[in-house]
Amino acid sequence: MAAPPPVVDLVLRGGRITTFADAGQGPAEAEAIALAGGRVVAVGTAADVAPYEPLAARVIDLEGRRVLPGLNDSHIHAVRAGPAWTRTLHWDDVRDLAVALRTVRDSAAARPAGEWIPVTGGWHASQLAERRAPTRAELDAAAPDHPVYVQELYDRAVLNSAALAACGWTDDSPDPERGTLLRDAEGRLTGEIRGVGAFAVPLAAALAVDAEEARRGVRAMTAEFARHGLTGVVDGGGLLMTPRDYDDLYSVWRAGELSVRVRTFVSAWSRGGEVEDIRALTDLVQPGAGDHMLRIAGIGEIPHLGCHDMEGLDPFELSDAAHEELVEIVRLCARRGWRMSVHAVLDRTLGRVLDAWEQVEREEGLVSGRGWSIVHADAASATNLDRIARLGAGILVQNRLLLKGGDYVEAWGEDAATCAPPIAGMRSRGIPIGAGTDATRANWFSPWASIAWLVTGRTLDGRGARSTEHLLDRRSAIAAYTRDAAWFTGESGTRGRLAPGYDADLMVPDADPLTCPEEDLAGIRSALTVLGGRVMHDRITPQGITEDGRELAGARGSERSTT
Repeated sequence: MAAPPPVVDLVLRGGRITTFADAGQGPAEAEAIALAGGRVVAVGTAADVAPYEPLAARVIDLEGRRVLPGLNDSHIHAVRAGPAWTRTLHWDDVRDLAVALRTVRDSAAARPAGEWIPVTGGWHASQLAERRAPTRAELDAAAPDHPVYVQELYDRAVLNSAALAACGWTDDSPDPERGTLLRDAEGRLTGEIRGVGAFAVPLAAALAVDAEEARRGVRAMTAEFARHGLTGVVDGGGLLMTPRDYDDLYSVWRAGELSVRVRTFVSAWSRGGEVEDIRALTDLVQPGAGDHMLRIAGIGEIPHLGCHDMEGLDPFELSDAAHEELVEIVRLCARRGWRMSVHAVLDRTLGRVLDAWEQVEREEGLVSGRGWSIVHADAASATNLDRIARLGAGILVQNRLLLKGGDYVEAWGEDAATCAPPIAGMRSRGIPIGAGTDATRANWFSPWASIAWLVTGRTLDGRGARSTEHLLDRRSAIAAYTRDAAWFTGESGTRGRLAPGYDADLMVPDADPLTCPEEDLAGIRSALTVLGGRVMHDRITPQGITEDGRELAGARGSERSTT
């Protein structure tokens, strides 16, 4: 007679489990935890959890390792990155040009001539020893027979000669709308371009993939996120993201192949037609549509394209016409029960967004306390922080200044840069703070690089390091990626804590982030990532933690094992 299937998915024992549970929910620290049916069923001492061990598919002796709730990037742009993930080179960990150019040469050797080789953001010259991007000539030498496109965040991009030709650009070409083709003193193209209008041309060609490759890319991206300890991401929509851009994500979701939970904020996608975009969306879709793996969380971060101040490095003025339409969009969201999250880097932009929120709150009483949020708020004044607090809104904070500290010093001045974002002011007012990266083009996607920046305040170029008052201690920084991040999608009662009844999402870091040297924080990866009780990434063996991890599609087999 076959043995009955296990009724407990996983038991972890002998660890140091940081639960982030509130008083009355469970212990703040524990040594064992049991997961069943996708939920935490017990957490506490070894004796508390021991009765679950005979029922478990797998029991792991942690040998003193730390356990945390699964990390949740509360603001990232994963949807646009997923489909071309396997085609794109990722320079997050590259630290000198020789290595960067070698990745291009290696990719050229593995691809047929004429196929694009793209690097689409996620890196900055400040991370390289040479403190500069590769040149057109260097890219020509590395891959003469392939179009190469290397985009540095949203600041600039460099194309080799083959890529310029593929785009149809010559020395006589005019600048594209909302973009610039840089030229030397003789008027020849240098290969460097700037502006979203210029970026759009090579991106359209370089990132074109068929449905099969797109689904493979989404699967690979979410598996890579799990390797870093992420069990959730909140996608912020973004510039000109259309409803059809979500097709590949939904295809992978329907197949049950996501390795992280995804929550999406949907932006307006038609310049000049934003009100109708949001009206059509909210006519057809109910707030919170989806399930425990993929769900629409709200409207944002760009409810109106005319309200977007980019990275706050250039002058920006929100027009009265755009503001009037923003007010109408806020009314639609408030009346129809939609959560809203709005991008605002500069304080003047933030003030205008809050004007719209407060106007609708006076008219409708449907904004305050509804879990709305501001994305970035890097230059927020005390006055505007007070307004956010009165509305019961939160702020999503990212570590973009880690890579671009010097740029903000040049644009804003040293004092302003060291106070960006003003975390001390947020905390003193009780404003919820969610941590994230704003990846995958404007930053690295590593959650641990973000946590390290929240703790140390240091930048790669040594400029604009945040003042001590705006730093977080380690526990608070991790809470902003777990317990506090859940607030921004209305899931504080089910996610972000390791307490009975909560989602069985956890990770085991390969170094203890509460005790390791500060310089080791950014390099932490996951030894074990568990999503809903299923193992998504596993490096734990009887001999210890393996050096290179293995991503698993789902749970291990039903046979019980102990390691």
